[in-house]
Amino acid sequence: MLEVVIRRVLSLIPVLFVVTLIAFFLQVAIGGNPTYALAGLTATPAEIRHLERQEHLNLPAIERYWYWLDGLFHGNLGISYASERPVTTELAHYFPVTLSLTIAALILIIVIGVPLGIIQGMNAGRAVDKGLLGVVSVAISAPGFWVGTVLVFLFAVKFKVFPALGFVPFSQSPVEWARHIFLPALTLAFAGFGIIARFLRTGIVGVRNEDFVRALYARGLSRRRVSYKHVLKNASLSTITILGLNIGFLLSGAVIVEQIFSLPGMGTYALQSIQNRDSPAVQGVILTLAVVIMLVNLVTDLTYRYLNPKVRLT
Repeated sequence: MLEVVIRRVLSLIPVLFVVTLIAFFLQVAIGGNPTYALAGLTATPAEIRHLERQEHLNLPAIERYWYWLDGLFHGNLGISYASERPVTTELAHYFPVTLSLTIAALILIIVIGVPLGIIQGMNAGRAVDKGLLGVVSVAISAPGFWVGTVLVFLFAVKFKVFPALGFVPFSQSPVEWARHIFLPALTLAFAGFGIIARFLRTGIVGVRNEDFVRALYARGLSRRRVSYKHVLKNASLSTITILGLNIGFLLSGAVIVEQIFSLPGMGTYALQSIQNRDSPAVQGVILTLAVVIMLVNLVTDLTYRYLNPKVRLT
């Protein structure tokens, strides 16, 4: 297993290099002079030239990229044009909010989606399966901004159960963190638990028709033992892959959710950076999210390899 982990980590290096190219040259392709974002529109030509030399903006794009890459190897993502603070400091402030939102949404996806998928799969074709199919279909098709608006109206405005805006760190108050994060997390998880339920149901139905399941029944094993020890384990393999992919969707969907609930996370920071033409900040956000998604995919592959002996043998 250790050899597999080392090989996978080494295979991520070329991907990470491509991500750095995209993150840097995408900003170059947009064009414009970012020094005005740093110096202000009233800056004199002399101040502009000084800032260009200071930030290496007077050099060709490929040379600026190598300067940025050298700083990246030393843990330096540059200075934010908007706040004039290191981008790493800014990311350390905003990323925990998005991380906690993503983790909370992932927990809700598992807690809601997995039982729904199991109930549907174990009762395929029955009335309960058809009824839950409608619920799952609505969850998958409902847009996030609509779900968030409805949840805020119901639980924050009408019944006043949860707050509509703001964020409280978990370290400050776990109870208040849960109260403030529940509605954003449920909004973010709404489509995810529907997708997980559908894939798990399909997996259970497919595995139940396999020959080895019929053989287990022929040996006299009970329906409960076959369903939960053999069928569910094999059906969960594809679900784990979808769950890993869902984390990427959760990180991208956090941009909209953070705007709806006024959360100071990576999505809010990314939008502000784009509006301010803050190139170092945008590059830092892209790189951070790319690294997180690659690590999640690595963990997903290793989990799949652990659960599926056929993969281990190959």
